[in-house]
Amino acid sequence: MKLTLSLAYSQLRINRSRTFWTIAGIVLSTAMITAVSGFVTSADVMFKGLVGGSRYYSSMYNEILFGLGAVIGSIIIAACIIVVSNSFRVSAGERIRQFGILKSVGAEKRQIAQIILFEGLLLAMLAIPAGIVIGIFVNYVGIQIIDNLLAAANRRNTFQINFDFIVAWQAILISIVLSFFTVWLSAWIPALKASGMSAIEAIRGTGEVKIKAKNIRGGRLIGKLFGFEGTLAYKSLKRNSRNFRATAVSLAASITLFIVAGYFGDQYKEVTRLYYPGVENANVVCTFLPPDKSENDRESSENNVQKYSKLSSDIADEITLKFREYPGTTVFGVGDDVLKGGFNSYKTVIPEEVMTNEMLEFFNSNEYFPDKKGYYLPVTLLTTDKENYGKLCKLAGVTPGSNILVNYARIPGGKGEGKSIFEPFLAIPETLSLSNSGDNSIIELPMAGELDIRNVPNEIAATYVGNVTVIVPELNATRYIWFVETRDAEGFSEYANEILHNFINFEGNSEYIEVKNMEDIPFEVRDISRLIMVFIYGFITMLTLIGLTNVISTISTNTRSRVREFAVLQSVGITPEGLKRMLNLESVLCSIKSLCIGVPLGILGSYLLYRAFDLPVKLEYAIPWMPELQCALGVTAITWVIMRHSMSKLERNSIIEMIREV
Repeated sequence: MKLTLSLAYSQLRINRSRTFWTIAGIVLSTAMITAVSGFVTSADVMFKGLVGGSRYYSSMYNEILFGLGAVIGSIIIAACIIVVSNSFRVSAGERIRQFGILKSVGAEKRQIAQIILFEGLLLAMLAIPAGIVIGIFVNYVGIQIIDNLLAAANRRNTFQINFDFIVAWQAILISIVLSFFTVWLSAWIPALKASGMSAIEAIRGTGEVKIKAKNIRGGRLIGKLFGFEGTLAYKSLKRNSRNFRATAVSLAASITLFIVAGYFGDQYKEVTRLYYPGVENANVVCTFLPPDKSENDRESSENNVQKYSKLSSDIADEITLKFREYPGTTVFGVGDDVLKGGFNSYKTVIPEEVMTNEMLEFFNSNEYFPDKKGYYLPVTLLTTDKENYGKLCKLAGVTPGSNILVNYARIPGGKGEGKSIFEPFLAIPETLSLSNSGDNSIIELPMAGELDIRNVPNEIAATYVGNVTVIVPELNATRYIWFVETRDAEGFSEYANEILHNFINFEGNSEYIEVKNMEDIPFEVRDISRLIMVFIYGFITMLTLIGLTNVISTISTNTRSRVREFAVLQSVGITPEGLKRMLNLESVLCSIKSLCIGVPLGILGSYLLYRAFDLPVKLEYAIPWMPELQCALGVTAITWVIMRHSMSKLERNSIIEMIREV
């Protein structure tokens, strides 16, 4: 055992460059596992504080957190195994003859395997403690960043969320066990292969490289484009395909993750923009949502129930006029009869023949079929303040006091084919028969005209929830929203809060009144976006660094092992500039190979993410071109720099010295 341990230690000292990058890969993997474990621990404490003693929510959050941690940990372990195992494989491949000589003098399979496994043990003893320390530091820095973002959000919320830095011995123990298992498995795979090779095969060096009587063709297109050096570069990649495959896979994994993350960030911003479709110009939104009466309150008089659960158009108009008294302010008030939970007070039957193809396609894609009379659809009744109602009547070409059908549909959810915004009706019925969802009573509502898709105000589009929407002159609204554009959002917010409390003087009304300064929303969105993207890009950066250690180790080792090849090429007349050109082309071809793998996988991953989104409105899928361009430039630069750095070490040697080194 002492002999095998000594051989393992000497090998690590001889190949210091590869040893350094292997240690770097293990350190980064251990650090990442430690950071993720610490993050899960801190998040677990935070969520338990939020849900209190609720076993249901505590169990739900535990499943989410530990499930996420398990997925991320599996990805890290897989990346580390690829990196470290490739390093051991290259190391074992270089020492095939050494293993053959050891076997010829009596070394057993077990002893050959022990040499490689002891290398892994020594590397783990050096790298894992350093990785634990770095992981704790990364976890601390990450939590400080997250806590700062949460602090900004806490200043705008009534409740506080704190993300504390916690060092748990369980998390550290998990990191040590997983990291040691990863290194052992990475060393065991090449150790098993090296120990199973016969002494004759090992001495001849035919175990790792199989010689075939076959010429490697140089691509004609590459030869025409890049000349003789391009042909040499192409043949070199084909001949050393196994070594370059590990490099390509490492880079491709980073490319895939980067493209998916970039697409996720773009989608998040787009969804945020669409989440407030009607408030592009409004910088303050005031909402009154009266409470529902519980079963215990049914003994209250009918008038009392009406007083508590509805807001009349007269009171809403008075509030609107008061809002307009504030200097530099425009107001659009809109109310509806939608009940809490999104339920509609009325429903109606619409014949199939008056519906557009877009509406029918949406129904068919969601397996919603008509009966003999037509489609039973929910109805939303809307009302606006008097001034804007008059403007809408002019747009619809009807006299004030008329009912106006809104010929507009915005599909909320669902991934059915077709447009998300369209006109649902071909013709306007003279009368709509509305059935009350509560007592099934029938109301006949005459239709005087329509608002087509071009004339629907954004404020109405923002409050739309039903398939059939009708604007009526007056309504006892179950919800009322004022969209306000003002020069002084902060001052108006205080003014509006006071006005609402003065006009709507129900008991406990403060729970049902909300004055939202929309200028705060970009900051909230920014904070949440940064919080998400810090975690995602931090994760990708760490994985990329792990893969980068593999790329550096593989390219450096491959360049160093080709010393004789470079010397022979120079001896037959190729110039140093030609050699550099060949290596530059190798880096470009390796980058192209990585992009050919990573970009399609990234596009596939982004499309699967698009299909998985359950959005309020349907977004069209768009290929993330910008992340792909960034990846192409970044990967090419990385491989070129590493290749040039490796070659610069050999430029100082003469041809004779280079041949003697082998």
